Amino acid sequence: MLLRISLIVALAASIGTLVLSHVQVAGKINTLQTDLANTQQQLSRTQSDLAKARRDAQAAKDLADKTAKELERTQQELQNAQQWAQQQQQRADRAEKELNRVRTDLTKAQRDLAAWQVLGVPVEEIQHRLAELVKARETIAALQQENQLLLRKANNLRTRLMVYEGEQEPKVELPEGLKGKVIAVDPKWDFVVLDIGGKQGVLERGEMLVSRDGKLVAKVRITRVE
Repeated sequence: MLLRISLIVALAASIGTLVLSHVQVAGKINTLQTDLANTQQQLSRTQSDLAKARRDAQAAKDLADKTAKELERTQQELQNAQQWAQQQQQRADRAEKELNRVRTDLTKAQRDLAAWQVLGVPVEEIQHRLAELVKARETIAALQQENQLLLRKANNLRTRLMVYEGEQEPKVELPEGLKGKVIAVDPKWDFVVLDIGGKQGVLERGEMLVSRDGKLVAKVRITRVE
């Protein structure tokens, strides 16, 4: 009987211990499940925050790229504006110089006009006299050229006449500093062609020296002038 009672007591104690252990385990399981749920919620929030941070970072990068492009465009526009301003300044400087020159010419013209007005000569008559003066200068220049041509012809004729009459051939003086180039040579007939003529003052029977590289190589006498 005592043994049975002892077995019952031991069995009851074991059952109590088992029940107590089950209760403790159940509590830990509930705690773990709660912790797991909280952890999952935190993980979900963390993932959401991470995705948001990535979106914010990409948006910031896009904004930085856009800002950099706008800055580059702004710098280019500033450089273009500076170049345009410099060009405008140069144009303004040239215009100012031209304006000063025109003012100077206008002042001189006004002084000249005042001087002519003091003389009592009409402007139309002054213009007419100036035109006649220009025409006279052109006529004088043409006559001078014609005189030079006639003088060269006279010298050539005088030289030929002296040769035909058997007199001693005079020395023909060529213009000082007269220079030319040999453009053709004929060794068979012993003559050369020069690139100068009557317009430069060349005269028949005049003599010239031919040099090459600073050395005298020949002396030529002019037989025909064109």
